[in-house]
Amino acid sequence: MDNERQMALEARFDMILPTLATKSDIEALRAEMHKMSAEGYRWMVASMIGMFLGFGGLYFASNNAAKPQPAAPVVVQAPPAQVQPIQTLPPIVIYVTPPAQK
Repeated sequence: MDNERQMALEARFDMILPTLATKSDIEALRAEMHKMSAEGYRWMVASMIGMFLGFGGLYFASNNAAKPQPAAPVVVQAPPAQVQPIQTLPPIVIYVTPPAQK
C-alpha cells in the first residue's frame, strides 16, 4: 500500500513538475513586471502633466471670462451748429402825405 501511494504521488508530481515555473521563467516574469511598472509610472507622470496644463488653461480662461470688459467710451456729439437766419429788420415804412394840390 505504501508503495502504491508513493507511486501515485510520484505520478502526480511527474504531471505537475513540467508546469512549475523555473528560475528563468520567474526572471522573465520579473523583467516584464518591471517594464510594466515603468510604463505605468510614465503614463501617470504624463497624465499629471496633462491635467496640470488642462486645469491651468481652464483657470486662465475662466479668469479672462470673469474680468469686467472695459466700458465703451461715452461719445457725446455736439449738436450740429444751427444756422441762424439773418434777422431782417422789418421794413421801414414812411407814410408821406401826398402834396397838397392847388
